[in-house]
Amino acid sequence: MARQTRTRPSLAQSNLCTFLLLILSLLISPVTFLVTSGALLHTAITRNPLNSRGRHSMGIDSKTILITGGRANKALTLVRAFKREGHRVLLAEEGKWGSFTCSRFSRAVDSFHSLPDPHIDPEGYIHTLKRIVAAEKVEAWVPCSSVHATMVDSEAAKQIRLEKLGGPNGCDTLIPEPLVAGTLHWKDQFEELCKQLDYPVPDSKIVTCVSEAVEWLHSPETLSKGFRYLLKSLTLDDLGRDDLTLLPLATREETLHHLSNVPTPLSDKDPFLLQRFLRGPEYCTHVAARDGKLVAFVACRSNSLLMRYGDVRTLGPKEREIGYQLEHWSQDFLDSYKRKLEKEGRTGPEYRLTGHFSFDFIVEESEETVYVLECNVRAHTAVCLLSDHPDLASHYLGTPCKLQASVAHPAPGISPRSWIAHALPLTIARALVPRILCKIFHPQLQTTIYAPAGPPDPTSSPLPGEGPVHLLWRYLVGAEKDGVWDWMDPVPFFVLCHVQWPWLLLRLVWQGVAWSRLNPLFYMPLSSSKRTTGEGEFYDIKEKWK
Repeated sequence: MARQTRTRPSLAQSNLCTFLLLILSLLISPVTFLVTSGALLHTAITRNPLNSRGRHSMGIDSKTILITGGRANKALTLVRAFKREGHRVLLAEEGKWGSFTCSRFSRAVDSFHSLPDPHIDPEGYIHTLKRIVAAEKVEAWVPCSSVHATMVDSEAAKQIRLEKLGGPNGCDTLIPEPLVAGTLHWKDQFEELCKQLDYPVPDSKIVTCVSEAVEWLHSPETLSKGFRYLLKSLTLDDLGRDDLTLLPLATREETLHHLSNVPTPLSDKDPFLLQRFLRGPEYCTHVAARDGKLVAFVACRSNSLLMRYGDVRTLGPKEREIGYQLEHWSQDFLDSYKRKLEKEGRTGPEYRLTGHFSFDFIVEESEETVYVLECNVRAHTAVCLLSDHPDLASHYLGTPCKLQASVAHPAPGISPRSWIAHALPLTIARALVPRILCKIFHPQLQTTIYAPAGPPDPTSSPLPGEGPVHLLWRYLVGAEKDGVWDWMDPVPFFVLCHVQWPWLLLRLVWQGVAWSRLNPLFYMPLSSSKRTTGEGEFYDIKEKWK
């Protein structure tokens, strides 16, 4: 295995795909309109939208909940979860995304608020958040923002606590504050923490220039280990995420040439991590905790752009055992970290382990060792597997029913979650576009819809060889469930398919941006051929709020 860099599409190819997707959206809109209207009529007749249980009638106070990161699918899942338990739910999102974010059209949302871009204007973002929390008397804030807002959100949580904003008892912020968040969020700091706590991590090296990387990769000490390495950005670089080249290459010259041409140059401002390549299945988790104790846990098989989430406990005895192992690891890590903090005298609220701690793992096949790769200090899309849990919100707030387990898990045998807006166009392309013509439309289309034969991949959406009729049938019979669709809340699905995505695609055409992939879980372009405004400033935020 040498170079594995995905070919990027030209602007013409990107615009052609956009044109075809817009036509498809227009053609199926009458069908989705009828289905959406039927669902709305049904809920109007039954008068039971989202199965709200009326917490006042249960003797439980309703709270005002703020959820940020409204464009993310995970936000929609949590919005509905809190509304089902009778809470007042506010949704917020950055202004450039919020206008047509499908979640804002959910009947679970009581009011929507626009936020400045946390990457361009972090101070304005924090100020607006504090204003919303104070004005609306928010009692709990659950951030679902992107990776780019993690450290800004943690700083906002700190200021909200210090200024005693929110409801009568303040605002319960479900994100750790900067001293903890930074240690977990930044890959190099998290790796060092894992070493201190005696958890295995892949061999790695931080590099800030090409010459340093080449010298280390080709040094006798490194070569003697016999490992290959992946280059990973420490500053959240989307441009290089398609580069899976294993390093070092055969010669110094080849390695030098490759590293000199990465989309974001190595520098002190944009450091990179050379991390050992591990061969084996990858896993992602959604972990929510209060004071270091798990309150919600989901584990799924993972890949580079995960579009199908299945609970590992449904994948067979071996995967079920790995799921239990990952849950135990997550709780053990939080316990160990909490003991370390207490031993060092760091016991104040700024060190509270409350929020999301979503770990990524890989099980190295030859060693049968579980390696942790990173910690995402934010909600994970895998929470969609908890969309049917009746008491998810109560677990988040630390008030689960005594009859419920202390940790919320997906229901046994739960159907996988995927996105028909992603899978249907691919099955149609598979049915209509000959393999030989795929590269005319998009350089990655052939490898996407004609995956090589191999063992079943639980992350594949659509399934290998699947056509549109079979795909739709699986959704109809409940073998698969869409991550956005809800019979009690159908409008977000219609908006996603016929407003949100068309608007995003047309905006890219207007801006002259060629897109390589679209992330339908965040509704944003990935691997675009232009750098986004302000990219490369994340390390500045790290220094400011470490």
